[in-house]
Amino acid sequence: QMERLLEDALDAGLLGLSSMTNPWDKLDGDRQRSKSLPSVYAPWAEYARLNKILRRRGRIHQGAPNLVTKLNVLAFLWDSIGGWWRKPLKTTLITLMDVKADPWLAPILGPLTRWINRLTHADFRWQTLPVPFETYADGMEFVVFEEFPAGQAALHLANHDMRSQLFQDPAYRLCFRQDVEKKFGPRVWHRDFDDAWIVDCPDASVVGKSVGELAKARDEHPADLFLDLLVAHGPRLRWRTLIANHRPEVVEKLVCEPSTLIGFADSGAHIRNMAFYNFGVRLLKLVRDAELRGQPVMPIETAIWRLTGELGEWFDIDAGRLYEGARADLVIINPSALDESLASYQEAPMEAFGGLQRMVNRGAAVDAVLINGRIAFQQGEFASDLGHARGYGQFLRSST
Repeated sequence: QMERLLEDALDAGLLGLSSMTNPWDKLDGDRQRSKSLPSVYAPWAEYARLNKILRRRGRIHQGAPNLVTKLNVLAFLWDSIGGWWRKPLKTTLITLMDVKADPWLAPILGPLTRWINRLTHADFRWQTLPVPFETYADGMEFVVFEEFPAGQAALHLANHDMRSQLFQDPAYRLCFRQDVEKKFGPRVWHRDFDDAWIVDCPDASVVGKSVGELAKARDEHPADLFLDLLVAHGPRLRWRTLIANHRPEVVEKLVCEPSTLIGFADSGAHIRNMAFYNFGVRLLKLVRDAELRGQPVMPIETAIWRLTGELGEWFDIDAGRLYEGARADLVIINPSALDESLASYQEAPMEAFGGLQRMVNRGAAVDAVLINGRIAFQQGEFASDLGHARGYGQFLRSST
């Protein structure tokens, strides 16, 4: 049945299959709360059968690897390999970033994947983000706490009062502290409370300070102080941290790496935690800044191609190129506005979710956006009929 559904989806023009094998992504609600997504439980034999269809049809497998064992990255790589006996399978995984918790990972994986592609005729690409991976959290409402048992136990409780009781339990506090102090094991979050900066809190005296800084001043363990703050303020404690892409020189290498695709904003899945919707113009800023300081990373036209033509070609969609008769999808950029304002965040209400505040990006770098020849955005304002009138966009079918 899954094979038939995939064939039907490809017939409809979808680009391929998107899968999740990372067990840290959990279900909410009250029926199967805290269970990993169903695709996590599938054996690789199931994926192999679906990959055979994708290979035959020339389509794409996009996935997220198991970040606990990391071993199934090898399976994704193996299925991507081509040769005289089979076509390569286009495969892209999220994500290759310079993670603070694993500083050796990105410098090794990028070149290694490039050579595997060359030697085995694979077509494997990591998605990479060209900006610092700065994240925000309301209390403990953040997926990184799924990385260790104490965090999982807290997130399983939907009620703040129940969590507060748990945070005051001496046995739990010991477990949480031990998990935070572990030096080895699977992780994305560095668990360094010196880089946990409080940006909003009912207690204004702690705003602008790190949890580690406050713990030192009070002679407490930072994990204990963090739990105390959660007991007192719950999700009203808003804090930020930099998880990855903290070294500009490494990010510059990643955006130039042939085994990467520019992407993975991830913001739509974490609307209160991050906003990288404008990563495209921020890549242009990165390249332009390097050029202005006399240390060019890549030509600006190459950066534009990486954001447009390269993605259109690799994903096999009719987009990303300008030619006579083409659909007029255009973005007009003001180079002088590629400034620090692009890295700032604001919040905007989501009417469909009862006014829930989501993180957004602003900035004056984009002068205008045309979709199918119609002005959708100009001088900081969206067209009044955008999202209501037909004709702005269309379903982009796979070209294969």
